[in-house]
Amino acid sequence: MGDVVEKSLGDILNFRRGHDLPKSKVQKGNIPVAGSNGIIGYHNKETSIYPCITIGRSGNIGTPYIYNKCWAHNTVLYVDDFKGNDPEYLYYLLRTLPLSSFGGGSAVPTLNRNHIHPIKVKFYKKIQRQKKIVSILKSIDDKIELNRRINDNLIFN
Repeated sequence: MGDVVEKSLGDILNFRRGHDLPKSKVQKGNIPVAGSNGIIGYHNKETSIYPCITIGRSGNIGTPYIYNKCWAHNTVLYVDDFKGNDPEYLYYLLRTLPLSSFGGGSAVPTLNRNHIHPIKVKFYKKIQRQKKIVSILKSIDDKIELNRRINDNLIFN
């Protein structure tokens, strides 16, 4: 376990604010537009980082999502630098953090990247270990999704 280290979140990834996309500028396409609650539409361009990991920045704050490609809307923060770490490992790590508790604002909760970058986290620094953990967690997620589909089929058939 000697490869577990504690660093600030900003030392292992970098968040950036998403981009404005007024409805009048949306072009028909198949790239998901990632909002704070997940997919809010589709566009013909993507944010240039793959995969695209987002967390809600405004409204529904702190919930991580991962997409193969997406347009990161201005209601999210997205990872624009994985700093040599496995992106899927970072996604699973983000799922364990209480990011919503770092929000501010009274009427509409807002998450500022400068408030979450200093959070101290323990993580595996070796990429091989990160990939092994992702492999295990993805197999569990796949099983959960299969069970959900089986349950849906039983309920509606």
